[in-house]
Amino acid sequence: MESELISTLDNLANKEGVKGVLVADEKGLCLGVRGIAKPESSAFITSIANTARNLENTRDKVECPTINVEYENNQVVIRNEGTFTLAIYM
Repeated sequence: MESELISTLDNLANKEGVKGVLVADEKGLCLGVRGIAKPESSAFITSIANTARNLENTRDKVECPTINVEYENNQVVIRNEGTFTLAIYM
């Protein structure tokens, strides 16, 4: 699994326009980063994703929202995929 995670991080980080990538587990523990992403932000990123998922008041929470955060000259796209949260810095 670790080699798959490293490969995924590297593939995403090498995409055009991507400045950084972060993957965290469901508790906010950083599993890996690339580029400008900071490991210490993993718990905050996970919290944003979990809070956004709880905004919808439905019992069937199959669809996880995608969150876009814009600041200065950067954009962070955050998505919770159940057991992990992915943040892509652009």
